[in-house]
Amino acid sequence: MSEKLTVMPHEYPDTSHMILEDDTPLDSFINEKQQRLLTTVFYSGAEIPINVPFIVAANVGLFSHLRDSGIVPDVFLSLNIVGEKEWWERNVRSYLFWEFGKPPDVVIEIVSPTPGNELGSKLTDYADLRIPYYVVYDPLQKLSETVLQVFQLQFNSYIPKNDAWFPDVNLGLTLWDGTFENINGTWLRWCNVDENVIKTGDEIAAEKNLEISQKDVEISQKDVEISQKDAEISQKDTEISQKDAEISQKDTEISQKDAEISQK
Repeated sequence: MSEKLTVMPHEYPDTSHMILEDDTPLDSFINEKQQRLLTTVFYSGAEIPINVPFIVAANVGLFSHLRDSGIVPDVFLSLNIVGEKEWWERNVRSYLFWEFGKPPDVVIEIVSPTPGNELGSKLTDYADLRIPYYVVYDPLQKLSETVLQVFQLQFNSYIPKNDAWFPDVNLGLTLWDGTFENINGTWLRWCNVDENVIKTGDEIAAEKNLEISQKDVEISQKDVEISQKDAEISQKDTEISQKDAEISQKDTEISQKDAEISQK
């Protein structure tokens, strides 16, 4: 878990001179979808194993001090953030460490066709910010043959981590082959300790709809079976009615015979 800061609200510095946002992200469709998959899952009704205040965001600047020019990870997750936020106010339109009370816990960089020092200066920059976990997702293998690299902060620098489970966060990351928003491929996704992906609200809803559809099919099959039983019963009733008619006719014939005998 990232370290808490001890700055009191009345000690917050004046940020009026700082450039906290410049609206310059330029990403591909696939990167935008990947970032959205990693962020919206937290806010879409998914079953997230987190019971503390958190924030997860894409392309939002991180600022650790007043003279910091900021660094913008593709995705970050921060747990145990402090206070209620008025999100339109300038002081929380970017992630100012003293406003949120701590550095983020996990930052993720998605390597584009043009690498951006993900294993160079950013490795040092995020370590300097005291962010516990740094993840480099390289789907096109521009940096190396390793698609997913995870680093853990040890003292003042990062060391490679053999897995993508973050015990302090109670979440991990895994590569998942499947379809997201009509695009089939390999996606980076949050997962639980068993490496089962955290399903999005849409996926949960789709599963529920599938269950309902299956139930509807089962009910329809039951209705067909009941209709068939009703038809069989109706046929039996018809046969019984025919038998009754035959018996009635026989009774009539017997009565006629009896009448003829009586006349003789």
